[in-house]
Amino acid sequence: MLVGSLVKRKPIVVEPCATISHAAKVMAENNVGSVLVVEGERLVGIFTERDLLRAVAAGRPLSTPVGELMSRELVTVSPGESIYKAMEIMTSRNIRHLPVVEGGRLVGVISIRDVAEWIRESLAEKVGEAEMGHFVA
Repeated sequence: MLVGSLVKRKPIVVEPCATISHAAKVMAENNVGSVLVVEGERLVGIFTERDLLRAVAAGRPLSTPVGELMSRELVTVSPGESIYKAMEIMTSRNIRHLPVVEGGRLVGVISIRDVAEWIRESLAEKVGEAEMGHFVA
């Protein structure tokens, strides 16, 4: 299976000038743990729940722009990459959100939750097939 099959909706984005407060509101409204930070069409960073937690713990004002706190060294994956490769990247880099980019264009983002759901569905299919074998035999 390929990463592209896990991308279910348009990416949730903000600009670098968006405040921490605004980014948190956008994440809450969309039930996501990160927002991708873009300048025009160009992906320039990611702002995650971890970034929000660190900012609050450090006493940063909620009016601070996310551009000051976002992760800039992005790790991305293409939609044509295998889900196994994405899992390897996420676990080895200890990241929970992985932007999906194709030809320099932002396609979406996958989360560890998306990967866990895919694993659960895959296992359910295998278990279902195994249980059906008991009835057929």
